[in-house]
Amino acid sequence: MTTEKYTTKTNNNFDSSNAEKGISRADTGATATSLSLPFKPHTAPSAKVLDALGANASKGLSESDVRKRLEQYGPNRLKPPKKPSIFNIVLRQIGNAMTVILIAAMAVSFGTMDWISGGVIGALVVLNVTVGTITEWQAEKTVASLESVGAPQATVIRSSDGREITTKVIAVEEVVPGDLVLLKNGDIVPADGRVLEGHCSNLECDEAFLTGESLPVAKQSDPVDEEDCPVGDRLSMVFSGAQVTKGRARVVITTTGMNTEIGKIAEALEAKAKKTDTGFAAHWHKFKVIMGVAETTPLQIKLNKLAYFLLGCAIVIAIIVVASTGFKDVPLSVATYAVAAAVSILPASLIAVVSLTLARASTDLAQRNALVRRMDAIEALAGVENVCSDKTGTLTVGRMVVRKFWVPALDPRANESAPLNTRRGQAYSFETGSDPFYPRGEVRSDREEISPAGAVLDLKRKPQRQLSGESTPENDPDSQEIALQEQVVLVDELEIGLRDLALCASLCNQATLSRPADNESNWEANGDPTEIALQVAAHKLGHGKPFLTHSRPNPNRADSVRSGHSGRPPIAGSRGHYEQIIEHPFDSTVKRMSIAYRFVPDDNKEAHVQCFLKGAVERVFELCTSVHGEQLTDERKKDIMVKVDALAAQGLRVLALCGKRLPSRSADEVKAMPRDQFENDFAFLGLAGIFDPPRKESPGAVADCLRAGITPRMLTGDHPATATAIALNIGILEKAYSKEAVMTGQQFDALSEDEIDKLPELPLVVARCAPETKVRMVDAIHRRGQKTVMTGDGVNDSPALKRADVGVGMGTGSDVAKQSARIVLSDDNFSTIIRAIRKGRSVFKNLAKFLLYLLSGNLAEIIVLMIGLAFKDENGQSVFPLSAVAALWINTLAAGPPALALGLEPTAVDAMEQPPTSFHQIFTLEFYVDLVFYGVLMGALSLVNFVIVLWGYFPGDLGRYCNEGDSEICDPVFQARATCFSTLVIILMIHGLECKHLSKGIMQVNLRDNKVLLWSVFVLALGTFPVVYIPVINNKVFLHGALKWEWGIVFGMIFVYLGCTELYKWCKRIYIRRTHVPVPTRGPSDKTLKMENTIAPV
Repeated sequence: MTTEKYTTKTNNNFDSSNAEKGISRADTGATATSLSLPFKPHTAPSAKVLDALGANASKGLSESDVRKRLEQYGPNRLKPPKKPSIFNIVLRQIGNAMTVILIAAMAVSFGTMDWISGGVIGALVVLNVTVGTITEWQAEKTVASLESVGAPQATVIRSSDGREITTKVIAVEEVVPGDLVLLKNGDIVPADGRVLEGHCSNLECDEAFLTGESLPVAKQSDPVDEEDCPVGDRLSMVFSGAQVTKGRARVVITTTGMNTEIGKIAEALEAKAKKTDTGFAAHWHKFKVIMGVAETTPLQIKLNKLAYFLLGCAIVIAIIVVASTGFKDVPLSVATYAVAAAVSILPASLIAVVSLTLARASTDLAQRNALVRRMDAIEALAGVENVCSDKTGTLTVGRMVVRKFWVPALDPRANESAPLNTRRGQAYSFETGSDPFYPRGEVRSDREEISPAGAVLDLKRKPQRQLSGESTPENDPDSQEIALQEQVVLVDELEIGLRDLALCASLCNQATLSRPADNESNWEANGDPTEIALQVAAHKLGHGKPFLTHSRPNPNRADSVRSGHSGRPPIAGSRGHYEQIIEHPFDSTVKRMSIAYRFVPDDNKEAHVQCFLKGAVERVFELCTSVHGEQLTDERKKDIMVKVDALAAQGLRVLALCGKRLPSRSADEVKAMPRDQFENDFAFLGLAGIFDPPRKESPGAVADCLRAGITPRMLTGDHPATATAIALNIGILEKAYSKEAVMTGQQFDALSEDEIDKLPELPLVVARCAPETKVRMVDAIHRRGQKTVMTGDGVNDSPALKRADVGVGMGTGSDVAKQSARIVLSDDNFSTIIRAIRKGRSVFKNLAKFLLYLLSGNLAEIIVLMIGLAFKDENGQSVFPLSAVAALWINTLAAGPPALALGLEPTAVDAMEQPPTSFHQIFTLEFYVDLVFYGVLMGALSLVNFVIVLWGYFPGDLGRYCNEGDSEICDPVFQARATCFSTLVIILMIHGLECKHLSKGIMQVNLRDNKVLLWSVFVLALGTFPVVYIPVINNKVFLHGALKWEWGIVFGMIFVYLGCTELYKWCKRIYIRRTHVPVPTRGPSDKTLKMENTIAPV
């Protein structure tokens, strides 16, 4: 039987709305039918799947079949992402609107034989393109270095023409549909496959990259009845890229390469959203795309629109200059002046300044673990109103840890057995640091009872001890410290019930912990995540498995005085070690695990068999008959279930731990005993509450979001209770949150777009979230006129990452997600996103500062150049207040460095105290008023000085042909030009200092926090003197004369500028105080958190 017989076309019955968006769901039946099968393999028996694929459960495929299928289906690999192309990057930089305009200006300059202007403009074009290309190329190469390589090898069963059966290790690319693949703990699944009946032993796979589920998924060989179930519920299937965390299995490969679930998502991301416009609207949209004012970033659209507006102004200015001659016998000097005047309105250094500013911000962020793939994404971060984030590994550490132990005992007395108390019991809290596998940390006994009302676990609250008849004063830190120390549980003073619980957690466990390779690395662990968490907890209680299962080298040697966890803890009051007899591994059908040990004491006394059992509470309770030596009655079971529900309501995964003790002579009997018989008559020991803890930075990052008017949202594949508890703990949800604030993905998907738009607020937490749910959330945010960040690390996040205004991928995430993102985090930390937003806001404000500086300087130049056309000489030709070279000098060399320095301004302290609307528009009414005021003021003062020299000191003789060269009759004009030039350049330098803050005076800002700006201003102001005094340069190139007494009026106008500017800013401050209305935002629910310095500025 051959595979070709069963080949069908790919099922393309996608949801119509998704088809319009160019995104297919990875969790519906639309993607379940494979290219090589006419039915959905997770719903069919494995025998039917094998038959359809022409495979054999024991022999595998023959080598000839493999060659045919490899030719038919191709290599088993995803379509590689496009490599960064230096050619495409250069074309993008040259195609920038401002660059194109400068190239045109350069061509005109050369056409008028103005070689100096043309050369300078050409150098600026080269500088702009070079800087932009280098920064974008470095960003792309940096991110490309993060690309991970999938599973390098796979173990398959093959036969040589159906006779000799061999097990081979092959490259993943050589796996084909129908291959039999052997999976074991630690393997990476090479392709999508169906688990075979009779060949599955406790298989669990980590599919968090695909489903968002933080816990491994237990697999089965039985078919799944529901055809259109999500990927995470197809328990009979394994998926490409998943990691085997437990057990082993034999699977038959159903799909490979781009036809796998991860491949379908990657392919969907290649498609762009379809446009429904037709006719003129469609052609107009294409024109806007070509012009760079559509389908690009907000920053690029703003700059391109500015470039086109200034281009129009430049053309008008050039026409006005030429018109001053009556369009007859236009001399070459006037043509040159027209080009210089037109170029003067263009901020020639803008592109280089923007590129260098964004490159500097990108470098700063890279040092703080945020790698920027596209520079303009930094500015886009400034105006976002929402941050949609996955939970697992982003808001949380991505590792399971024990948070609570609960023992049915009255109190935590030392080395004694406390009386039985199932109604209240005794809870213990475990401290967890930044490394969740670190086997050290304080364990404290709780003084408060676990509330049955479902109170949320407060990660920020420190335990408070309530002494009998006394209260610890809140304002007495010494008393509080003593109380906290009294609550710490010492490893050699454990209550007997807690000690037994620690023994069970340690020994009913196959996980191992490994020391880090160096001091800077974290501890490593191997095994099931739940068992790792229990093993770490047991280590913290001094009962690590290596201590308990290894005999002492010298049992007769006296114990030394111990501190912390060194040495072996006492076991049942004596010394000894445990030897494993038998293990019944975890089975997903019964949801429990059991194990038996022989205890071998060092003194050859009190030997016994110790049995342990752990698992889901409902599956373990039925096997328990006692608790602390007393009968486990129905009433006591109800009491314990109240605690189970209370812990579950706090977002904890609850396990029950049990044990029983048998005489040593029963060891052989226990070993031969069937599992059903062994797992009976156990004693209930206690409960363990496990969860994926939030990162320690997450509450502070969320608080910064709320202060900045940004709404953080959690979109996760986890259980609603777990997601809600984490959201409450880190501040995403308030304690009195509304019903609509938390939804499941199914509930959100069931709403129409109109129903979603009618919601007062979009949900803050979406649990059990499918890929399309995240895309619909992004679209819903956009329909409300808001912008959003989408963070994520899995393939399931990729469609939304691409759809969001700024997609942020994780460095340890999938390649598909990283290629869809504009920013990649190397530390997977949510707080790094907030640092990036802070930096984005800083860049936005800096953009506004240097744009105001450049454009106001250009306006001042235009005022001088245009009004100067009114000054006529004896021949009726205009006498220019500035030469063409001087105008180009001011527009490039004098304006560029201070503008760049303004782009490097440090982040303002109040960057995260302003609402997002403050970062939506650069060109606001305030910006235009500032632009006109400063431009007119600087231009007027320079022109006044020109008039004072020419008509106040000299008799107003404008000479003849003073625009062409130096002659004695032109001395008054040259002196006036030098005065005008010096006044404009020096005032422009001081204007750079004034632009540090748009409302504070020059004495109210810290001038020393930007040394680059200070040096630029100082050096360029001094640079005026060589231009004015060096022969040939002054009279032949710049057409200037050497200044003498004129410096007095130059510095006089500087003081006039300072006085007018400070008066203007004083009026602005008064206006702002009177009209400012605080924007109400939802602040952190914890008021103390709101006041703390959560994240240091970038």
